[in-house]
Amino acid sequence: MEPLSARTVTDAVVSPVARHREPGDEHDRLLMGVFDGADDYVPGTVTDRRSGERGEPAPAELRAGDEPGPHPEAIYAGKLHMHFGHFLLESLARLWFARDRPHVAVVWTAEHTWEDESFRPWQREILDILGIRNPILFVTRPTRFATLHVPDIGYRYDDWIHPDHARFLAQHAGPSVEPGRRLWLSRSAIHSDNRDLGAEAAERHLRAAGWFVAHPEQLTVREQLDQLSRAETIAGEEGSAFHAVLLLADISGRRLEVIRRRGAEHRNFRTIGEARGIEQRFHSLAGERILHAEGREVTKLSRSAVALLDALEVPRALPVAPRPGDRAAALVYREAKAQRVLEVGVRTAFAPATADVRTALIVSTRLEEDPRAYPALAGRIEELPLTRYVELFVEEPGTYEFIRVAGDGEDALLADVDETLRFAGADTTWVLCDDEAGAAAADALVLQRGFSATRVERGGEAALLLRRA
Repeated sequence: MEPLSARTVTDAVVSPVARHREPGDEHDRLLMGVFDGADDYVPGTVTDRRSGERGEPAPAELRAGDEPGPHPEAIYAGKLHMHFGHFLLESLARLWFARDRPHVAVVWTAEHTWEDESFRPWQREILDILGIRNPILFVTRPTRFATLHVPDIGYRYDDWIHPDHARFLAQHAGPSVEPGRRLWLSRSAIHSDNRDLGAEAAERHLRAAGWFVAHPEQLTVREQLDQLSRAETIAGEEGSAFHAVLLLADISGRRLEVIRRRGAEHRNFRTIGEARGIEQRFHSLAGERILHAEGREVTKLSRSAVALLDALEVPRALPVAPRPGDRAAALVYREAKAQRVLEVGVRTAFAPATADVRTALIVSTRLEEDPRAYPALAGRIEELPLTRYVELFVEEPGTYEFIRVAGDGEDALLADVDETLRFAGADTTWVLCDDEAGAAAADALVLQRGFSATRVERGGEAALLLRRA
């Protein structure tokens, strides 16, 4: 492969980015580019992608009234992106030329409407990691430079990277890999629905299995890289946080486990993985519900963590010890020879699993044990809020003999009792824990809603049994 090179253009005009979309187009066209002293377009200076938005030379009317730049000599860096992944892959694609020329300004072409004119702290940190000390300039209007260096791109989104550019990016010498350390790159705290809305349950089970869960957007770039560097296994939902491995000086001995958004994974993963020799596997999980999808923007919901835990080969954990109220509920079910039981908000599946209940359904976001702990309950655990489970997955609710409601506080218990009314028949009994919240909720149901309540003691515990009058 030929080494990367750069051209020098004299009396060059850099055009800012203007978006344009013709009727019927799927993506915007980015009108931009560099033009020489004869007003001819300099090839290779618009955004070059295999997919998504494409660059085109800006027409003359968008380049009228150019102004002289504050630096007579500059290095053209291409389009500025404020998104982590696009900045890392595209906005840095020409910077391999800049590190050895720290006195020459670097020019990014921004959108003509951009008013921020500053980098985010994480962008400055990446430049510092790469050893870029050059003066920085953002072009938001046509700007002329006496001398403009135009380096070749080292990365083309999303299918090609030059070995020289890969070496330029691989600068962070993080800590050594810790054998057995497993890292989950969480998207559960990002301000976006472009994720699995049910990931919090999975992350709780991963922590219990010894995984470290990191929220990259809450860390500095160096902190992110150190986490990646320590981990032997790096897993998470498909996203740009994985692309930070390009900045690691040594990536040997690591394995990536990527949960696809929808369909095939983005080609950038293959491009980066092959360039750095990373072992990686991609998983499409069974049981996911796609709530919204537009291109690569996908909102989905996993009904439980089972498919993820299996994909990551997390060993199945044994059941945990029963929590307060579990033993009493199990004995109530057993004495009544209950055949159909619904449990909401419980922390374990102990009661229905040990009471020989024929048909059980558990709907809980608070499950503390592995949802695979009781094989007999396979497919009967929904790690969702009850309201969401009903909204998305219940068309014709069945009836249950017992409905146990556990939750945090009186209000939550009353709300879940209301939501479970659709699962009740004339002889349904609700089961509440005999604690402060359960007693308060039971009193409210008796005084305000006409329920009757009975306190029973079973197995050294007490439970409250409620029926509708």
